[in-house]
Amino acid sequence: MMLKKVNDILTLFSPERPELAVLEVAELLRRPRSSVYRLLGRMATAGFLDQDPNTGRYRVGIMLAALGELARHSTSLQRVAYPELCRLGEETGESAVLMVLSGQEGVTIDVVETYHPLRIPQHLGGRFPLHATAGGKVLLAGEPAAAIDQFLARPLPRCTGNTITQPARLRRELEVTRLRGYGLSAGEWFDDVFAVAAPIRDHRSRVMAAVGAACPPSRWNQRTIKSMAAACQRAALAVSRAMGHSNVRVGRVTASR
Repeated sequence: MMLKKVNDILTLFSPERPELAVLEVAELLRRPRSSVYRLLGRMATAGFLDQDPNTGRYRVGIMLAALGELARHSTSLQRVAYPELCRLGEETGESAVLMVLSGQEGVTIDVVETYHPLRIPQHLGGRFPLHATAGGKVLLAGEPAAAIDQFLARPLPRCTGNTITQPARLRRELEVTRLRGYGLSAGEWFDDVFAVAAPIRDHRSRVMAAVGAACPPSRWNQRTIKSMAAACQRAALAVSRAMGHSNVRVGRVTASR
């Protein structure tokens, strides 16, 4: 019963009606003003609603906004991307991962492990540095220039001897990543992790996620890079189209590293 009351109130809010007063809620739901007042107060205390200290009106709380953003990027994206992750894993014979941006880090939101006896373990929910991973470079390269400048203003930690720690060099790497349509990481986060990733775009052409595959150095060569990059781009293309992006261009695949 309580959940239904909470849901009834939340569904009253809309882009056309972003704020509501106690009296408005009571009239819309045809409920006593006193009970609506108490319920709105509890919802505000729980973080579901925010109350304007000047007008006393309520609006959807930042906690719900954050959860909604997470659901938009995760739930529907994971559902759409999962079949493509499976195909990517089958096509490359390697672990396939789905990644999104979280602040100034990346986070893995889905994994399809390979059955290969020698494989790169992937962790659901695991965080990774943007400057030292293929998926991280793709996600960072898709950010606005101001966000990239802000990221490059911070120190770039060295993870291995191959990690790019010079801002100017990383900026060039991001430009190359954008132009060719995929990112590479050759032992830059861990010595034994080599990976390729491609961008997934939303209906506004913004990079919303990355799909990638990783392998050990023993299977990393020019032929592998080319085939993995092409497979990642095909998977990213399919997911992008499913997410509403209609102007996807697959970059030219070159085994440059």
